[in-house]
Amino acid sequence: MIARKNPLRIAALSLALAPLVPIYAQSAPAAKSVVSSAPPAWTVTSDTARGAVGIMASSKGGTVQFLGGCSKGGEPGLTGAFSSYQGTGLRTDGQVERVAFYARGEDWQDAFSVRLRYLSGSRSWEIAQPLSPVFFSSFSRGATLAVVNSRNEEIFTFDLTGSTAAVKAMRTVCAIPVQ
Repeated sequence: MIARKNPLRIAALSLALAPLVPIYAQSAPAAKSVVSSAPPAWTVTSDTARGAVGIMASSKGGTVQFLGGCSKGGEPGLTGAFSSYQGTGLRTDGQVERVAFYARGEDWQDAFSVRLRYLSGSRSWEIAQPLSPVFFSSFSRGATLAVVNSRNEEIFTFDLTGSTAAVKAMRTVCAIPVQ
């Protein structure tokens, strides 16, 4: 049952976000700020009427994309999938693979065990079960998020700039508790 629910959630989330993607592609007028800062690595779209939040980011180097989020009606936590990965560090046989997510700060790191499953139809690796709400605290305060396979190889890394806004939206719209 879980194997069927997650692809449907990801597909529904993708459809919900599709109309909003062009918004991010449009150029915005230059800010009148003296201090220059990089744009957030994580983009967030919220649909409070549907009780859903979508988040998107590209890995460092821009080779891997993550599309995920939460739904008020679903299990509390983060769901999603990684796509565009071309390496050999993750399974592609449809079996569940345990990986570690390392949320890292300047002098700390928190590790989370995550189960990924490859979906050949979409050529993506889905999170097999939503990440527990406890993950959000590390995700929002970290500087990077590394995905490490069972052979302890770092597969790809994401900048966590903008993750605090993503977590705030998911906690608010999807009613995910602070833990």
